[in-house]
Amino acid sequence: MEALIRVMKGAWPYRWRVIIGLLCAMGVGISYASGVATMLPVMKIFISAEGIHGWVDHWAAQRRLHLRFLSLDASARKDQIALIVTRTEKGAVRSLAGLVPGDRIASVTLVGAAGAETQKSSAWKGMAAILATGPAGQRAILKIQSASHLTPHSVTLVLATQAWWIAQAVRLINLLPVDPFTSLCWVVIFFIVLCIVGGAFRYFQQYLAMTVAARMIIDLRRRVYNRVLQLPASYFSQKGTSDLMSRLTQDTNNLTDGVASLMGKLVLEPVKAAFVAAVALWVNWKLCVAMVLVVPVIGLIIRQFSKRMRRASQRGLERWSGMLAIIQESLSGQRVVKAYSAEGYERRRFAQANRALYQQQRKLSHYAALSRPTIEAMAVVLASVPILILAKLVLQDTISKESFFLLLACFAAIFEPLRKLSDVNTKLQQANAAATRIFEILDLEPEPNHGRQLPALPRHHESIEFRDVSFEYPGHDKTVLSHISFRVLHGQTTAVVGGNGSGKTTLLSLLPRLYIASRGQVLIDGVDTAGVSLRSLRQQIGVVSQDTVLFADTIYNNIAYGRHHATAEHIMDAARRSFVDDFVATMPDGYQTMVGQDGVRLSGGQRQRLAIARAILRDPAILILDEAMSQIDNESELKITLSLRDFMRHRTTFVIAHRLGTITSADTIICLDAGRVAGIGTHQQLMAVCPEYRQLYETQFREVG
Repeated sequence: MEALIRVMKGAWPYRWRVIIGLLCAMGVGISYASGVATMLPVMKIFISAEGIHGWVDHWAAQRRLHLRFLSLDASARKDQIALIVTRTEKGAVRSLAGLVPGDRIASVTLVGAAGAETQKSSAWKGMAAILATGPAGQRAILKIQSASHLTPHSVTLVLATQAWWIAQAVRLINLLPVDPFTSLCWVVIFFIVLCIVGGAFRYFQQYLAMTVAARMIIDLRRRVYNRVLQLPASYFSQKGTSDLMSRLTQDTNNLTDGVASLMGKLVLEPVKAAFVAAVALWVNWKLCVAMVLVVPVIGLIIRQFSKRMRRASQRGLERWSGMLAIIQESLSGQRVVKAYSAEGYERRRFAQANRALYQQQRKLSHYAALSRPTIEAMAVVLASVPILILAKLVLQDTISKESFFLLLACFAAIFEPLRKLSDVNTKLQQANAAATRIFEILDLEPEPNHGRQLPALPRHHESIEFRDVSFEYPGHDKTVLSHISFRVLHGQTTAVVGGNGSGKTTLLSLLPRLYIASRGQVLIDGVDTAGVSLRSLRQQIGVVSQDTVLFADTIYNNIAYGRHHATAEHIMDAARRSFVDDFVATMPDGYQTMVGQDGVRLSGGQRQRLAIARAILRDPAILILDEAMSQIDNESELKITLSLRDFMRHRTTFVIAHRLGTITSADTIICLDAGRVAGIGTHQQLMAVCPEYRQLYETQFREVG
């Protein structure tokens, strides 16, 4: 549960809500235990000859004299209607300390200051009432019939001061009418009030638990999303995005349920059990200790189920992530699916992933369904022995029938919350598995150089140099780039050419540190980019790739994505220079037209124009064009090329292209072959000395040109 404990640390900002929730849980526990305890007065009315008043007087008299007496019913069964002593306790006055079990108090007389009798009774209820309510400091004469002597004797004592809470309890009960039915009505009214008060406490406790859990997970989800944004590009190349989406959605949903249960039922149910256990301890603490010995056995059973449920839940989340990947791939690539009539294959692939998910969910359901009856059966079996002992004590008149039934009710009321905890355990194991997966992301190292403490890179104005740069993808031994060295002056245009897989895009990805060089240095104006803040580096770079990324927003906002605080005038200027204005003019909503997810409502050429406009608006010192006009028609390409030539002035530009005109117009051409520099120079120079470039020219550039 280590991961879930880490999640719970997020409750600290909401600690006052948590504290109020705990107080409400205590209110629920008190009302719950009080409701169970009301069984005792009800049974006193229906079963016992003492009634409520006699029961309370009996209890208060025992506490005052530090003696224990048989109940009225037990005395009646012995045909002796007297206060029969069962034992003496520490604190009894000297005149009563010598009493032994079986001795009887036959009568009680209260004597006033003048020596006159003020109260006298030889009835069981009357004697108990006098001893419970007699004024403190007044003399009482007790007629004692010894179990070993036939001749009775009298004992005179001064009534001690009753504890304030006992006196208040006696006074409160004496307010009830003596009529049994009327007393029962008042007990029922008290029980209804308890239910209402307990329901109010329960509402606030559950509401606070759910709101705190929701806010904690919102905070955690934000942390995870922030960490995802800071992960290096190599992570996405290796892992993809579907697993991250699963963790940000399904895993956090499971975690919300688990944290809500932890702060709700996992707090409330033990508190309820604890307060009922306090009532049971008050009735008979020895038997309660015997019942507590049962709890570790049940805890071991819950632990075994927990291990299996946690493993099943972890695998279920992994299967969910795999199924989400299939859904994402098939929906985003629906054109390819339809073009190749692959619907059947995708259906089978999805069905297989769906079945794998079902198998894990079935295992989890199996353990969840099995845990409750197993725990209940074991609880009944293990509790049977203390219950049989309790029944024997009733038959021996050691405890009353009413106390027996109250203890049974207490045991049932204790095990009911514990039974509910077995259901909570399922959610906790799911939440712990989800928390483990979430913290796997949070514990990943972010891209280096995100800190604000690093120096900012001044705006580029001199040169860019790759000095003996090599690169391998993390987790792979194959070298993608090997010992790359070149230097480009500010304002120059450099074309990077090479066959497929030669490392062109990877090379230029090292410049904004989307990938980090394994060896060597990338220098801008003589400053190693490894020692400057990423923000200051990337703010100077504009990228237009052949895989245009647009967001489900308006055309206007997609252009402004590169510079959120740009004015409308600057945005419109960028749109005109990239000829976005041409096709926007034909749209009814103009620049407020929604482009759809991934720009699905626009053509490939229109999407690339938007990407170019975004780069122009950014006003970068360094411009990277990776097949930036591969999807634009010839007429538009000519216009955009003329516009870009003006824009590229006084900016260092790197171009990846296959069009001969674009390549030959560059100041410098870098030819890559299998991750190495095959040649650097102008078109004429490379044609003369670089066979790899000549081959590219013969097979690719000339045809495209």
